[in-house]
Amino acid sequence: MLVELQHILLPSTRTCTEEQLYFRRGQEQDVTFSWANDEIEINKNGFVSFDTYFNGFSIEKWAKYTNAKKIYVTLKLEGTVRVTLMRKEKHFQNILTEYVGEHVCRTDHGCAKEFTLAFDTVSTAGMYCFALKGLSNQSIFYGGSYFAEMEQSQLRPVKIALDICTFKRERFVMKNLENLNASFMENPDSFLYDKLEVFISDNAGTLDIPKLSSDKIHIVKNKNVGGSGGFTRGMIEIKKVREQKKITHILVTDDDIIYEPESIFRTCTFLSCVTEQYSDIFVGGAMLRLDTQYIQTESGAVWNGGHLVSLKNGLDLRLLDSCLYNETEEKTQFNAWWFCAFPAEVVTDTNLPIPIFIRGDDVEYGLRNIKHLALMNGICVWHEPFENKYSSALYYYIFRNRLIDNALHDMNLPAKVLKREIYGQVMNEVRLYRYKNAHLLLQGAEDFFKGVEWLKKQDGEALHQKIMAEGYKLQYTEELGDDIQFMFPTYEKSINAVQPTNFMHRVIANLTINGTKLSPKHSFNIVPTDGVRQINVYRTQTILNYDYASRKGFVTKRDLAEAKKCVARLKKLYRLIDSSYEKAILDFAEHGKTLQTMEFWEQYLGITQDEKEGAKV
Repeated sequence: MLVELQHILLPSTRTCTEEQLYFRRGQEQDVTFSWANDEIEINKNGFVSFDTYFNGFSIEKWAKYTNAKKIYVTLKLEGTVRVTLMRKEKHFQNILTEYVGEHVCRTDHGCAKEFTLAFDTVSTAGMYCFALKGLSNQSIFYGGSYFAEMEQSQLRPVKIALDICTFKRERFVMKNLENLNASFMENPDSFLYDKLEVFISDNAGTLDIPKLSSDKIHIVKNKNVGGSGGFTRGMIEIKKVREQKKITHILVTDDDIIYEPESIFRTCTFLSCVTEQYSDIFVGGAMLRLDTQYIQTESGAVWNGGHLVSLKNGLDLRLLDSCLYNETEEKTQFNAWWFCAFPAEVVTDTNLPIPIFIRGDDVEYGLRNIKHLALMNGICVWHEPFENKYSSALYYYIFRNRLIDNALHDMNLPAKVLKREIYGQVMNEVRLYRYKNAHLLLQGAEDFFKGVEWLKKQDGEALHQKIMAEGYKLQYTEELGDDIQFMFPTYEKSINAVQPTNFMHRVIANLTINGTKLSPKHSFNIVPTDGVRQINVYRTQTILNYDYASRKGFVTKRDLAEAKKCVARLKKLYRLIDSSYEKAILDFAEHGKTLQTMEFWEQYLGITQDEKEGAKV
């Protein structure tokens, strides 16, 4: 039997309009794409290729992890078209192309027909793809799919529970639910019609639950305990009904994303075909930039003890070379929770995430559970770039959670290295005159030493409010005072400033804490919140730190007394590292598992007895 694995996609105003992510054309005048009808008209000698991010077929992953071996493509065509089937792979700096079939497909004009063609090759490296050449005027390509020849006994039942944590992201949530309903849950013709349900943890309590809920959409109000608490609440709710609803997999996704619904379809078909050897496989989705939809931010990652490496960062996915490089498997340790699917049986009463609010929960759960991770072209989300989401609170969470994750997985930095790294990060903020950030870094490190019992007893929401209050708050410039004005030329000049490299400047900057001990030379400057350099603030009294994405900012001022406080606190932390680092590591290693239990989480989330017994979500 033929099993449909992947649809051929065309650009859409609903998701992405970057044409070269979907197809590449030869001469512009020979090919016309109809946005209204989702079809491509090809005139005589017109050429269109589908060796692209969304329409190449990741044969290397399918051949390795699934029972899908013999692959076909079915194309709906009208007119006379030559179809060329190919396999392409990246070989060092070259792209190798194997031609595996060529077919002339003919129909009368006005009469479309489906043609099913086989990829006849024994090699499974790289991607399968195809190209179309018009042999008559006004030939039309209407779409198609990739199929595999498989036995019914080789297919696994798959039902996916989507786990979404949200906090005041109504616009994104409502749009994504509309897409899910239209594409799958209210579409009886969809393969996923009865294979998908949605579980939403509303950490802000702002969603219109009666309006948005259905028999396939389940929303629960949750404490504002961050992403870790929201995703864990979703896992708990899914676990309650897993057997009743025959849920096989959980798909964790962020709330502030846009995704191509096909990504979920491909995840489901892939999981239905996996072999017994890889039945425990995770499927990860890449993050593409929301503002530049063809640029990839990450496809899998390596934790590396906190020296995180975002794999395949910055690839321009319009390019064939980038798409083929994306097919290359590299060592991965986790996939971020903007899109990550895994077997539902992974979630047990003793194998839940840890309560670290934000940043690092997906890392830790991945380190703990991922044995195999599949990443493929065409499975992705579009997400706002991280540099557009500035928050002082992250300085607290990132460093604290890094130490916790490392302690739980025996990836601890040597004490000397830890001191060097905390010094570098704290003093960088001090030299940027961002003293609140420096204190938050130090607070995060200090709280790590308070151990497991301290973390268990925290009210995550109250702690977060305290951390937020101690950091910088982004505000519109008119709220910052009459003397604080945004001027684009000043901001642009700051962005383009060059950090001096001469020896004397470095010596003076180091000895004077980037000019803090010297009299100011400048009264005011405007710098970016992300990517600011020390030269931007050097010997400047007042700084407007401006976030161009939100059009908001915060003000900092050089303050020698505050700089000395940071340095004194840093020295105190050094003494704490000398006396208690090994003890803190041992505490998390020996008692960290108590943070992963259902008993702990039910108490932490304040889940009532009725909810424990499975009251309706």
